[in-house]
Amino acid sequence: MAWQHFAWVVTACACLGFSPVAADVIEVGANGATTVYSGPTLFLGTTAIPVLKPVPKAPAMATVSAPSRLIEPAYPSRLHPTLDAYVTEAATKYGVDPVLVRAVAWQESRFRGSAVSPKGAIGMMQLMPGTASWLGVNPHDPRDNIFGGVAYLSTLLDRFGGDVRLALAAYNAGPEAVARHRGIPPYRETQNYVKAISERLSIR
Repeated sequence: MAWQHFAWVVTACACLGFSPVAADVIEVGANGATTVYSGPTLFLGTTAIPVLKPVPKAPAMATVSAPSRLIEPAYPSRLHPTLDAYVTEAATKYGVDPVLVRAVAWQESRFRGSAVSPKGAIGMMQLMPGTASWLGVNPHDPRDNIFGGVAYLSTLLDRFGGDVRLALAAYNAGPEAVARHRGIPPYRETQNYVKAISERLSIR
């Protein structure tokens, strides 16, 4: 038989079981014809099967679900064009959807730059003096107030992986409260705050 003419090769393979041969293998047939097997080859009985090197697969691209498009609601009162221009400018700078900024401003102060809360939060974005100081802005200046509020909202979105509801909860109750409760804190005010803005923007 033709395979007997290269028994020395088969014997070497048999010692290792069905092992691939790395060197070139030459088969000499009964009629003197030769067949060359180049590269790793697996011999099974009278069959020679080339062993192909696995081709590395490109890493799968991580799929990130796009956030739902925020729905711009109709507000009973309009935002002043100058303040709205500040919102657009700040939102562009910090990569925050201006629709979300306007929703927060409405919930916080009804777009009133002169609003001061019982806890001392100031202006349209209702910045606490300590937060304003940390951000390096003057909360009594309309432009500073908006830029500070949007910058703060941006840091919260980053901290909570872009989760708008958690960022809203953190804006209202503080990021440490959200981290401590591993979600929206069980405070009625915060839960109502997140619910009101989420429903207004159709966030699910």
